[in-house]
Amino acid sequence: MKKLLIALLAVCLTACSNSESTKYYQLTTPQGAASVATSTTAFGQQPKHLWVQSINLPDALANTGIAFQTSEVEYRLAEKNLWASPLDQQLQQTLITNLSNLMPNWLVTNTSLKGDTDSLAITVTAFQGRWDGHALVKGYWLYQHQDEAVRRPFERIVPLNDDGYAALVQALSQAWYQEAQQLASQISP
Repeated sequence: MKKLLIALLAVCLTACSNSESTKYYQLTTPQGAASVATSTTAFGQQPKHLWVQSINLPDALANTGIAFQTSEVEYRLAEKNLWASPLDQQLQQTLITNLSNLMPNWLVTNTSLKGDTDSLAITVTAFQGRWDGHALVKGYWLYQHQDEAVRRPFERIVPLNDDGYAALVQALSQAWYQEAQQLASQISP
């Protein structure tokens, strides 16, 4: 009986030690752009203000698991490779950081201020790795300035530099930064 108990305990410990631990990932900003630039307008002057609203995601992307597209029609959500914080929050915060650095004469925030505030609403429809070794970021944005509104679709496809979720998150971060560059060039030429 004692030998059977020891054998069962050994099997349980072996099974537990073989299970992969959960890993958490956070989007990054490009090297040298990690600190948010401050507005270069003089004190007392109001910089242009851009309110980046919450990022809209489909239910599958709002999940904690990182999405991976295995074919044209099949998707998987990772169970052991998860976002460190909700993806919509990460997308909003990295976009604010990137736009702040790309548009130093603007005050880019996640809150609406009184006065003349432009707004940016973004819907992300794809934010995943693909079976072909690329990261895909797709959706559309709506920029509103006073009584004018501009809606533009976007699609970024970035190759992965390596295998694994770390490389995927790096490629997704790069694609998101590329879209921030495009946004900045269209909002603040």
